[in-house]
Amino acid sequence: MLIGGFKYLRVKSKIIKKDTRKFRNNFFPAMWGNSTAQVSAFLDTFLASFLVTGSISYLYYANRIFQLPLALFAIATSVALFPRVARYLKNADEEKARTYLAKAFWFLTFLLTASTIGGIILSHEITWLLFERGAFDAQDTQNTTAVLQMYMLGLLPFGLQKLFVLWLYAQEMQMRAAKIATISLLAYVLFALAFISPLGVAGLALASTLGGYISFIFTLHVFGFKNFLTILQSKYTIYLILSAILFGIILFYIQIYLHQFTI
Repeated sequence: MLIGGFKYLRVKSKIIKKDTRKFRNNFFPAMWGNSTAQVSAFLDTFLASFLVTGSISYLYYANRIFQLPLALFAIATSVALFPRVARYLKNADEEKARTYLAKAFWFLTFLLTASTIGGIILSHEITWLLFERGAFDAQDTQNTTAVLQMYMLGLLPFGLQKLFVLWLYAQEMQMRAAKIATISLLAYVLFALAFISPLGVAGLALASTLGGYISFIFTLHVFGFKNFLTILQSKYTIYLILSAILFGIILFYIQIYLHQFTI
């Protein structure tokens, strides 16, 4: 029994060392991949400090509104989905993992599309309602609205990227995810330097949005464009387009009605 115990201990030790090495190899790439958003936010603030007074505040206020649907829908859905997808992939049941991911994709796409349309069309009204009081005047509302609209253009790719990047993490591809995050960050820097002069603070928000699109495209490349097109080949695509058009028309007329109270 004693010899068998030492033999088991040696085997267990090898397993622990292997798991520890795997954790160490994945930890730092995962940490960097999840930190690029904070680096981008720091660069936003740094670059905005060279613009007109109030630019940092415009970025901050608009980003707080943008982060609400992103956290409420995209991040929450991804966190809830990850354990089940990871379990399916660990059990070599990739078909079930994709099916479950597709269900979450459509749920999230409908919510984010509605939030994007609402955020763009009603951006002025939302900003006016939340912030225009005291020292925050109509011009500040206008500037924040422009920034918010640029951010909202990227809500869908940012949100869906959160969903698909979990596929990379579930397959222990943290290094690939970190490389994609780095490419997205570098793209943001280039776009920010290009747009800051003609568009001002709104150009920084647009650069962030374009960086989100690049991150989403590279993540889909790893996931597989063919697999993504398989998800899109659904009746829900038609439902999404029709509902988006109808919802946009309804909000357009609501915005016209509300405009008289916000001018």
